[in-house]
Amino acid sequence: MKRTIRDVINREDRNRVCRISSYSLVLVTMTFLGLYGGMELDKALNMTPNFMLVGLVAGIALGFKGFIQEVVIERKAKRA
Repeated sequence: MKRTIRDVINREDRNRVCRISSYSLVLVTMTFLGLYGGMELDKALNMTPNFMLVGLVAGIALGFKGFIQEVVIERKAKRA
């Protein structure tokens, strides 16, 4: 009988990979939302690189903050 990937990787490992993927997606999404918001403010106020840089840094900071919070929550749940 042929073994499939389901037989090789257990459910806990698959769930961990899904959580890591979602954390990465949130980090990238927050970065691009900050960048896009900054670019739109630059267009509206005609201040070319200022808000883009502020939005980019804010998006990266918020993405990492959310990422770190999720990691802390996961570690606390793992200990309990």
